[in-house]
Amino acid sequence: MNRSSRAVVGLAVASLLAVFANSAEPPAPVTLQALVEADWAMQEHRRGRTMQSPEAVRDVIARAARVLDDLRKSPGAPDESREKTALENLQAEAQKLDGLDEATREALYKRARGLAREIALKNPRLGSKPVVFMKRRRFVCQMLHEYLGYYYQDVGGGGVFLLEEPGRSLKTRDLLSGRLPEGAFATLALSYDARTAYFAYADRTIEKPDFYSPQPGKRYFHIYSLDVSKLTDADTKPELKAITTEEWDDFDPCPLPDGGLAFMSWRRGGFCRCNNPWEPLPSYTLHRMDADGRNARTLSFHETNEWHPNVLNDGRIVYIRWDYVDRSAANFHGLWATNPDGTNAVSLFGNYTMRINACYQPRPIPGSKRIAFIAGAHHADVGGALVLLDPTRASLDPVTGTDRFDSLEVLTPEVCFPEGNEKDGGWPKSYYHSPWPLSEDHFLIAHSFDPIPGMNSGGKVDSAGIYYFDRFGTLELLYKEPGISCMYPIPLLPRPVPPIIPPNTDKQLGDEGELLLTNVNHSLLPMPADRPIKELRIFQVFPKTTHIVNKPRIGHANAESARMLLGTVPVEADGSAYFRAPARKPLYFQAVDADGRAVQGMRSVVYLQPGERRGCAGCHEPQGATSVPTARVKASSRPASVIAPGPDGTRPFSYPILMQPLLDKQCVRCHDGTTGENKSKLLLTGVPAGAFSRSYESLKPFLRWYEWGGQSISGAVTRPGHMGADESRLPRVLKDELHAKEVKLSDAEWRKLYVWLDGNVPFYGTYEAKEQAAQKEGKAVAVPQVQ
Repeated sequence: MNRSSRAVVGLAVASLLAVFANSAEPPAPVTLQALVEADWAMQEHRRGRTMQSPEAVRDVIARAARVLDDLRKSPGAPDESREKTALENLQAEAQKLDGLDEATREALYKRARGLAREIALKNPRLGSKPVVFMKRRRFVCQMLHEYLGYYYQDVGGGGVFLLEEPGRSLKTRDLLSGRLPEGAFATLALSYDARTAYFAYADRTIEKPDFYSPQPGKRYFHIYSLDVSKLTDADTKPELKAITTEEWDDFDPCPLPDGGLAFMSWRRGGFCRCNNPWEPLPSYTLHRMDADGRNARTLSFHETNEWHPNVLNDGRIVYIRWDYVDRSAANFHGLWATNPDGTNAVSLFGNYTMRINACYQPRPIPGSKRIAFIAGAHHADVGGALVLLDPTRASLDPVTGTDRFDSLEVLTPEVCFPEGNEKDGGWPKSYYHSPWPLSEDHFLIAHSFDPIPGMNSGGKVDSAGIYYFDRFGTLELLYKEPGISCMYPIPLLPRPVPPIIPPNTDKQLGDEGELLLTNVNHSLLPMPADRPIKELRIFQVFPKTTHIVNKPRIGHANAESARMLLGTVPVEADGSAYFRAPARKPLYFQAVDADGRAVQGMRSVVYLQPGERRGCAGCHEPQGATSVPTARVKASSRPASVIAPGPDGTRPFSYPILMQPLLDKQCVRCHDGTTGENKSKLLLTGVPAGAFSRSYESLKPFLRWYEWGGQSISGAVTRPGHMGADESRLPRVLKDELHAKEVKLSDAEWRKLYVWLDGNVPFYGTYEAKEQAAQKEGKAVAVPQVQ
């Protein structure tokens, strides 16, 4: 940046400080102009040039032409004849650009950029309406702390504000007017009729809880409503109501078409599995309630965290699920959709890729099937590149099983995918946040020229401003303030209400649901032809009830889920299965062959609402696959199967009950730790050894499992024929020439072994110290309460 550009930036900063030092006086128009010109200089600096650069002048004139052409095509476009004439004059002057001195080129740049800004702000989609937004300070660490960081640092300041004349003035209005004590603010939303704003707030003056558990009188995020329908009188104080008041953290309010609110909360209980000792963050998942806060209930029974609900144009809720069952905890924050009653939760994109680390803040685009989201990072606060997803084109690669990117369009190529892989990732020098699509081409958005603040990003400054952005290259500052982030820009404009999706559950099913699988062999990655599927195993994953990663450990796998085997159901000859399963539980399935070995398994979970009936086309079927009509499916011609329980030691998993008796019967006579004929140094007794037993530790070199880490059989997806019993050496050792003469396992014993190997070779099935101590002694324990 040359001396002239630095001077503009310096003038802008000085003007801004002066404005907010005396906020009683409205900002002078020149102050806004100085801020805007400073921002132009920063944008050119990011491109490696200045406002005097001939290339920059030509680019901005060409951009003005694109924006003007777009305005002409916009419904309800205003008269643009004056702008057309001004653009023609600029284009004529640009013919002599190379002969102009720097000062004249800079003046020409500013005229052209000012014209492009003026044209952009005439876009009828903005409607010349005020913009409601939020000022906030974030705890700088990682995405887990975006909302609950007040547990570690007294982050405070901000509120809900109105930008009265977006792009034409810095005049703002504090809509809370000091009616709430200083606190932390998060997640702004607006009703469809534009009459009510919703936000989350935690009172900083109240003492923090000692731990993540309901404690009366302590600090929590609660959801508030703010009447923004009567803002004509500057002295009017909008009505403010606390919607949630209980001892939970509730945030991410999302108005629903039926008048209710979706939101995120940790009311269900449980923790994520990769917490450090200093961050006992709970699992918050999707909930809903009436607009007044009554009838709150859990919609999502996923076993770890979720974020950012919004309603798609078809009436479903889109949100982010962090999905790391037996795989990396630093990836797989994908987009999911569900009906507003919590039924039919499905993956849209991002559950099987490591190229984009996280898909934040999804929002539907008016009049489009596409969804805007922020491609962000795990080890940083929310922020990143602006991306559009067409869910109708989303698909998985038939070779790798990972998400293809054909369905994506990146609108901000200057911002790489933060913390992504070597091809797409790294840490960008700037970021975007909280997009509000006006169309597929036009957006309000928060933006910062600083790196994303975060644990690994190198960013330490939490700053962002409100901008108008379009795909034609326009990025125009509307508002910013030093020392605080300005985010969630929302124009005060009514918008169409999506259709209401009515509940479709059967009360006669009680606390169960039903699933119909039309053909288990309909698989994205081909199933082995020589291993026909005979049954499905149904596992239940338990949310973590302790708060530190691997404390306590469940088994060999890193950051593993505790789980139990509910049992099995039959698969018909045509590959179909129809069965009942408990509702409100995180479940996953394995397709099992005639020998009792899993052929394919999930790396995710599914859950049912009470009375829900749902189906799937196959086993990891291609996205968008359609089911065979049920009349042609053999399983549908009979009543739903009832789950047949598995062997002792699987409800929940217990190695001392499931496996040690088998070892005692078949193996210990040669592997008891003594020496002599037919003896081995490999010790397979149940003698305690650290957290586990001697036999469990001795078998480790003969086992394979899925995990977050380098020992995993594979990283993102499972491949048919590569499950735990397939990949572990132990079955082959037991069948080798040496052991086959001595080890005579019955069919039931082989099946026990396969269940354990395919179940990820756990030792324990619980996180609690008391229950683990009992399991270590070979005692049965109850199923964990948090399910």
